[in-house]
Amino acid sequence: MNATGLKEICQRAMDIGMGIDLTDCPYGETTGPCSFVKRPTKYYFFLAGFVRLQRLTHVLEIGTNCGGSIMSIYNGLCEDDITVSRLATVDIIRKNDEGFKKYPFIKRIQGDSLDGGVIEKAVNFFDKDIDLLYIDSLHEYGHTKKNIDIYSGKLKPRYVVLDDIRQCDDMKRLWSELEKQFGDNAFDASDVSIRKGAGFGVLRWG
Repeated sequence: MNATGLKEICQRAMDIGMGIDLTDCPYGETTGPCSFVKRPTKYYFFLAGFVRLQRLTHVLEIGTNCGGSIMSIYNGLCEDDITVSRLATVDIIRKNDEGFKKYPFIKRIQGDSLDGGVIEKAVNFFDKDIDLLYIDSLHEYGHTKKNIDIYSGKLKPRYVVLDDIRQCDDMKRLWSELEKQFGDNAFDASDVSIRKGAGFGVLRWG
């Protein structure tokens, strides 16, 4: 698949996602003028649409926060895929227990994603290779790269999606390296997902 093909997939995913109801997927805490955003943010629709378009069922998220992104991924599942899906999310801090009550199929793992015990729990949760590894945690070069290397090595995802690829020099550096490594199988979906400032990158991994 060339870069144009991956771009078209991402554009279609956003179109599909905008038609999915994400009312119960809050963005959560923010450092902006509003301390808590109750609505979904734009790239949540991209994630939901991407999951539905590609019929993704096995997803690991690194960086839960309040759960809006993994909840959006759940809402993107095709109806026939819900009971066979496996969705897991990892974070050091546990937030929004009340909101997660509506999403009993989502496995929550609390702890450092690079801790051996946490890695074991996350990997053992899945019964096969995963479809998507979504990383939105500590935005440091080494930390993000280690997460990619460890979980892609053990779970062999079809896709890896990185949030905030434009946020800081570390993430810009990492994304630049990944673009060189993956060539046509890397696409900067920042504009498509309406994430122009922070950035959003998609890699066809498997």
